[in-house]
Amino acid sequence: MFNVFRPLNVFYSWYRNALRNPKSRWWILGATVLWLINPLNAIPIVGEIDDAIVLGIVVTEVSQIVLENIKNKKNIEENSIV
Repeated sequence: MFNVFRPLNVFYSWYRNALRNPKSRWWILGATVLWLINPLNAIPIVGEIDDAIVLGIVVTEVSQIVLENIKNKKNIEENSIV
């Protein structure tokens, strides 16, 4: 039986990994911004819901990346002081 959420899980996993890769991060963020400002919707019936989902995913992932970077810098500073 076909799982409806399987393609979404695959896309989310790919998107998350691409954002976490420093080499592709800015390309993915640029493509996301283009997606959000594009007047055409991927699924016209859904309208702005797909934009809200993409925006939610990118905000969540970018905030996690920023928090991890802050935590890593804090750990490096604590280790270098000792």
